[in-house]
Amino acid sequence: MTRVYEQAKRSLQEEDFSSFKYLSAINRLLSNPVSHDKGRDLIVRALDARERFSGHTTILKNMVRKSGLFPYLKKEFADLTPDDLRVLDLYRTPFSDSFVFHSMQFRIFDLLKAGQNVVLSAPTSMGKSAIVDSLLGLGTLQRLVIVVPTVALADETRRRLQERFGDQYQIIHHSSQVRHSDQAVYVLTQERVNERDDIVDIDLFVIDEFYKLAFRQLKSGSVDHQDERVIELNIALSKLLKVSKQFYLTGPFVNSIRGLERLGYSHTFVSTDFNTVALDIQTFSIKANDDEAKINELAEIARACVGATIIYCKSPTVAGKVARELIRLGHGTPAESPHNEWVSKEFDADWDYTVALKNGIGLHFGALPK
Repeated sequence: MTRVYEQAKRSLQEEDFSSFKYLSAINRLLSNPVSHDKGRDLIVRALDARERFSGHTTILKNMVRKSGLFPYLKKEFADLTPDDLRVLDLYRTPFSDSFVFHSMQFRIFDLLKAGQNVVLSAPTSMGKSAIVDSLLGLGTLQRLVIVVPTVALADETRRRLQERFGDQYQIIHHSSQVRHSDQAVYVLTQERVNERDDIVDIDLFVIDEFYKLAFRQLKSGSVDHQDERVIELNIALSKLLKVSKQFYLTGPFVNSIRGLERLGYSHTFVSTDFNTVALDIQTFSIKANDDEAKINELAEIARACVGATIIYCKSPTVAGKVARELIRLGHGTPAESPHNEWVSKEFDADWDYTVALKNGIGLHFGALPK
C-alpha cells in the first residue's frame, strides 16, 4: 500500500495527471484499515489542488466523507445533497453550529460523553481542544480542571474559553483567584493545581501532554528523578484522581500507558495518527549532539524554502543560537523599524530576540515579555 500511496502522491505533480486514477488510489487506501491514514493524506493534498479534480468533484466529495474529514465537506463543497447535510448535522459540535467534528473527534467525544475515562495519543493537528469545548457546550459539567504545561498556554486556553463560555462558567487561571461560582473551569499549570485547596468535586479533569508525567532519560542513560516539574505534575495527577469523577489525558506519539489500571482506574486508550493536514517528512542521519551538522543541514534546507518558514527548537537558547547562525550564513533580511529600535532601547541591543528581529527573523517562546 505504501507503493500505491507514493505513486499517487508523485502523480499529482505530473503533467499527464489522471484525477480518476488518483481518486481510485484513495478509495483503495481508505478501504484498508492499515492504509486508511495514507488515503486521508492524499485527500488533503487533493483538496489543495482542487482545480485538477474539476471533472470528478462528486467522487472527491464522496472520498472526503469516506475518510471522515467532515469539516472539509462543509468548507470545500457548495453542492451538498440532503444526505451530506444530514451527515454535517450529525457531526455538528454542541458549542457551535458552524463547527463540525471529524470522525475521530466524534469518537473521543462520544466516549467522554458516556462517562468513560480516555487516554488519547494523537497528532497536534487532530483538534483535541474542540472536544473539551464540546463537552462544556453540553452544559452538563459543573466543574472541570484543565492542566497545561505552561503559563502561556494557560492564558491562551483561558482566552478561548472566556470568549465561548464566559457567560456560563467562571474561568479560573491563577492561584489567587477566588472561585465564586458553582460552575467553574480551572485552567492551570501543575504547580498552580497543587497550590489551590478548593479543587474538589470535579466532574472531569484534562491533562495536556500527559507524557510529561514520565521522568526524562539523560544522555548518560540515567533517569533524571530530580525534575521538579515532573514531580509537580505527578502530585497534581494524584490529587485530581482523588477528587474527580472522570479524566481525559492527551498527548502525541504514545504507544501505551501503564499504571492506571493497577491503581484501579479503568480507561480507554486510543492511539491514532488521524491528521487533518498533509505532511512531507524528511529524516536526516545526524547525531543528537552534533550541533554543527544540524546547523549546516538547516542552512541547506533554508535555502530551498520559499516564503514564510517556521523552525521549531527545543529551547529559547537553542532558538537564539539558530537565528544567529542563519544570519551569519546570509539568511534573513535586514529591516529597520520604530519597533525594532524600541526593543533595542528598552531591552538589549545584543539580545537574541533583538538581533533576530533586525534581520527579519522572529523568535517566539513562552517567557517572551508581553
